[in-house]
Amino acid sequence: MNYQDIAALVEENMKTIFAYALNRVQVKEEAEDLAGEIITAILGSAPKLKTDAAFFGWFWAIASNTTKKYFRKKRSLPTEELDETYTDAVDFTEEIIRKEELSLLKRELSLLSREYRECTVAYYFDSLSCKEISDKLGISVDMVKYYLYKTRRILKEGMSMTREYGERSYRPATFHFTTIFSGAFNREYQNLFSRKLPGNILYSAYYTPMTIGELSVELGVSVVYLEDEIELLMKYGFLTKTEKGKYQTGLCIFTEAYDREFYRAAEENFTCRLGKILASVKGKLPEIRALGFNGCGMEENRLMWALYFNLLREGCDHWKDSCDIDYPKTLYDNAKGVNYATDYDGDNGVYSSNAFAGYYGISEKTAANFANFGILGDKNALDSEHNWARLSELVKQSAIGGAEAPLVYLMSTQVDRIYESILAEEIASMGELYRDLTACAADIMRSHAPKAVENEIDAVMQSAIFHRTVGLMGKLAVDSGELKLPSDDLPAAVFLFEAKNRSEGIKGNVSN
Repeated sequence: MNYQDIAALVEENMKTIFAYALNRVQVKEEAEDLAGEIITAILGSAPKLKTDAAFFGWFWAIASNTTKKYFRKKRSLPTEELDETYTDAVDFTEEIIRKEELSLLKRELSLLSREYRECTVAYYFDSLSCKEISDKLGISVDMVKYYLYKTRRILKEGMSMTREYGERSYRPATFHFTTIFSGAFNREYQNLFSRKLPGNILYSAYYTPMTIGELSVELGVSVVYLEDEIELLMKYGFLTKTEKGKYQTGLCIFTEAYDREFYRAAEENFTCRLGKILASVKGKLPEIRALGFNGCGMEENRLMWALYFNLLREGCDHWKDSCDIDYPKTLYDNAKGVNYATDYDGDNGVYSSNAFAGYYGISEKTAANFANFGILGDKNALDSEHNWARLSELVKQSAIGGAEAPLVYLMSTQVDRIYESILAEEIASMGELYRDLTACAADIMRSHAPKAVENEIDAVMQSAIFHRTVGLMGKLAVDSGELKLPSDDLPAAVFLFEAKNRSEGIKGNVSN
């Protein structure tokens, strides 16, 4: 006789079971508890029944044994050995307590999901009846009994297992979150990953979906503390629940392995292309110098460094404008954008850019743009205390241009003339380079990321390509031979411009 048939017979005889229990204990609430115990015992012993004909004899034997045990428990008398027929139906929780295995019980209770945990604690630790639990939790009495029955099976199975906490329980993963968005600022959203736990939940469930119990063991954190975090992650779409009740991350993560492969591919495929663009820019330097801006007489390499970051920025914007990229989804309220994370610490050395700015106000009349290309090293960085203080002082003294400092200063009309007219062809070529660089990055990410985030990859790469590759473009420029590293400790070059009506920067907001 299979389990489903027995369950069906039990359901048909529910009233009979309750009447039997009520006849024994006289009190309705206690009868409900006893009936629940009988049903649990019958279902738990189902595999022992060999023939259909023996069902009712076996049924009433279990009812009788369960009732005896119920009264023994009430009188707190020592548990006597039951008939073999009911061996598997012994209350497992009582057995655990009798054997003083409370630590294992607590461990398994910590892994139960909310509904199972609340019913079990209320019944066994708070001594509430099934009816009282039903009223407290707002669920039916039958559902309470079901949770209690399922919990016994879960606990019994879990108690027999050796559980080992995962690596994340003692060595949290590195998780740096970035959002590129337009719209209102949401403090809860922006600060979500200021704690280690949310990021490690996403990291753990990135490649393989996990149940909340599996996450609990992996992270060494009780389910009761994970539930709120998971609810918050699901609220903002960082985590989804699969049909099988498991959770999986819906956020693209840039790994160290991905970056290494991407940098190798970029060096092989884009160094020469970038070099040709820069060589073309050099060919137009006489026309640019003819604009007569402060610093126009600067030596070639310095002037190229001054022009380079804007060339990158204008080229990337040209590509994005041409393909009409739009943020694919709403992040919260009226904010749209994309998110991604990085799973390792530290910069990427020559591939890094610790800071860059399309617009950096220095005074009411003067702004700068710059990039601290990692390949330049610390001595040429613009955000070091020494160099930035020197730059600010030079600007204040109006000592702009000449041999003393690698500074250029242009009026807004001169800036427009360079990037909208003189270098229009080179900017279009740079846009094509960014288009192909983005496609390369997306193809490599598809081989590193799980299928769950496949639909996110193109949007993430299109939005993040500039921010994540400023340092790489500095490295490729030097590798191409068209730009050289400075031989002194001054900034490579500083691009200053008239601040009036020139406040635009990289499109979108970026938050790390």
